Amino acid sequence: MSSEENAESGGLADIFIKPSVTLSKWYIAIGVWGLTLAILNSLGYIHPTYRVSWGGLLTFEAFADAFGHKDDAPAFVVGDMVFIGACLALLGLGLNSINEKVEGGVAGFAQSLVMNDTWPALVGAEGGLMRAIGAWCLLLGFGFYIGYSVMYMTWIDLGVYSVSITLVAFGFALNAVSRAPPGDETVM
Repeated sequence: MSSEENAESGGLADIFIKPSVTLSKWYIAIGVWGLTLAILNSLGYIHPTYRVSWGGLLTFEAFADAFGHKDDAPAFVVGDMVFIGACLALLGLGLNSINEKVEGGVAGFAQSLVMNDTWPALVGAEGGLMRAIGAWCLLLGFGFYIGYSVMYMTWIDLGVYSVSITLVAFGFALNAVSRAPPGDETVM
């Protein structure tokens, strides 16, 4: 590796501090999701009987108990502040990178979440059957997680996560397969 190439690459830290567009999207999603869970936890809506200590949960109870009963657990602890700070940092890094690297900045990115070629496949054959099934899996996965969690306060339930993650993963996979170029007919 030449010294010019080494000077241009900032190393491993730059991958995380100056993320790519794809990593920025993940940062934004995780940051928004974490902030939502932190707000719901502080309001007492994350679980019917428990309050979450983020410091305890994310350190596998090395620093605190992960769950406490709503009646006697504090509404806000230091671990919550650290968790909210980490979520805000992820959200800030993601939005800053999107603003620099995406045409139209954050507004263009927000518009692309709604106006894209995935959602029209819900009602038409645009993009083929794979894209339609992928779009339905995404909609059902996100819809199930949000709807079921709102109705039963199960924002941190592993069963709800497993159903939602399965649908969302299949949605992303089928959506990606629908965009893959056609393969060689003589392979098999």
